[in-house]
Amino acid sequence: MINLPELYNRKTKAIEHENTYKVEGLVFLYRNFFGRALTFSVLNKHLVSKMYGRWVKSTRSVGQISGFVKHYDINTDEIREPLNSFPCFNDFFIRELKDGARPVDNTPAHLISPADSRLLVFDLSKNIDLPVKGYWYKLEDLVRDKKLVDDYAEGWCFIYRLAPSDYHRYAYIDDGSQQEVKILQGVLHSVNPIALSVTKSLLAKNYRELTLLRTDNFGDVLQLEVGALLVGKVIQHHRQSYSFKRGEEKGYFEFGGSTIIQLFKKGSVKPDSDIAEYSLKNIESLVKLGEKVGVGLS
Repeated sequence: MINLPELYNRKTKAIEHENTYKVEGLVFLYRNFFGRALTFSVLNKHLVSKMYGRWVKSTRSVGQISGFVKHYDINTDEIREPLNSFPCFNDFFIRELKDGARPVDNTPAHLISPADSRLLVFDLSKNIDLPVKGYWYKLEDLVRDKKLVDDYAEGWCFIYRLAPSDYHRYAYIDDGSQQEVKILQGVLHSVNPIALSVTKSLLAKNYRELTLLRTDNFGDVLQLEVGALLVGKVIQHHRQSYSFKRGEEKGYFEFGGSTIIQLFKKGSVKPDSDIAEYSLKNIESLVKLGEKVGVGLS
């Protein structure tokens, strides 16, 4: 029996179960002996991800779009281009939305979500390791920098998990400037809870990109974009120093589910109470890009 992850819907204030695409395949890859052998020896390598990436960018993949839309009941009215205009599945996956489809909360003190996702928050002052779906992830393994660990050890960690059905473009959370993007090499695993539950320190193993964001209202924020199984690319619009605006698009993930991790220093932010409450129960909250998820304390 497959136990689908529980999610908290902030709008309905109800608990839902995640609608996972091709979940049987994930169960085979991460819970079956032969599937695990295949995943850890072959599938999580960048070459395989790159090959699959070529397929989803080919015209042969266009037939997947209609089934994907139906399975997830995706709102096609908010998509900028007509559904029949996409030449391949990847172009649909990285689709742009119409202006106003994701309104941004512009109240300076309001912390906003960078993406459509499922959100967990952790108080690092209580434990510097991150408990995610039954496993612990060391902060130092994630950022590979002892000084950064010391700087953020007493603050908050926000983990935004993007499911395949989500809008896969992500935005800056405030006005400010960034330093050069740093690449942390790794292998590629699914970030679905099925994979998280059986792969030790999975987020620390995945390919990720780290950016130091100097924000006007939340201080220095560390942001990591984490690649996932069958995702070969994290697309950044700006890899060098750059000044940005709240809600401006920072980049997007190509095909697959992915994760954004944000680290905040002590005394800089406080998550909304409902998100904090459900995170203590290890239940993710559904959030949209631009939606308020906390407040700044500075």
